[in-house]
Amino acid sequence: MTSTGETGEPLTIDDLARRVQLPVRTIREYHTMRLLPPPERQGRLGLYGDRHVQRLRLITRLQRRGYSLAGIRDLLGAWESGTDLVTLLGVDESQAALDETPLYLTRAELTQRLPALDEATLARAGRIGLARPHGDHFGVRSPALLGLVADWVRAGVPPDEALDLIEVFVGDLDTLAGKLAEEIVTRIWEPLSAAGRAGELSDLLRRGRFLLLQGAASTLADRIGAALAERAGTARDGGQLLAVLDEIRVGAVADAAGTIHRVGGDR
Repeated sequence: MTSTGETGEPLTIDDLARRVQLPVRTIREYHTMRLLPPPERQGRLGLYGDRHVQRLRLITRLQRRGYSLAGIRDLLGAWESGTDLVTLLGVDESQAALDETPLYLTRAELTQRLPALDEATLARAGRIGLARPHGDHFGVRSPALLGLVADWVRAGVPPDEALDLIEVFVGDLDTLAGKLAEEIVTRIWEPLSAAGRAGELSDLLRRGRFLLLQGAASTLADRIGAALAERAGTARDGGQLLAVLDEIRVGAVADAAGTIHRVGGDR
């Protein structure tokens, strides 16, 4: 973190709260949730600088875009580990930061990311859309799904079983996409077109794309957490599984003013 002395007058936590127009208790909660770096210490006094101001404004900006606090924490963690988050957050809301940039990999590069891909599993990965062949290269529409499969395989899941889950996931999304497309065409596009307002669809789709991606991610995370908590009742060392879920859950909600409130139970 840049020294407060290099960025201007140092700020106490009260000064910082006034600068960013947030309650002090919210800033303390951000510290607890590892969303905000710790202040510099001068004896017992914690001092903040411009980096803290910028981080808090970024968090507010992301919340207004619809990100959950857990999602913001993950994004900031990715940035601090070297991911080009600046570029990611530089797009405007219409481009939906959750939508990934596809990868175009050689066979060697793909194998480096997922060594378990033999000829049979590679062909199947292409059929289900995980890594589609394009000449001597492979197109990966979702690097996140490829990374997820790699994590599962490293954890001991057989490659075929990992691809089974991805195939079900993609298939369900295909079904949902078809239903959404039918609704958009029938209920939105055709009425707008008939009324001579076809130009309005572009903005609706841009905003809807972002909201759908964010909503799907948040809802799926909640559903997986709830399903794991239910399985913990019969799983081996279920108490430890519940402890892991408690460790990674958000554990807080924000109100319209940005104030953080502790909650319990929901994962």
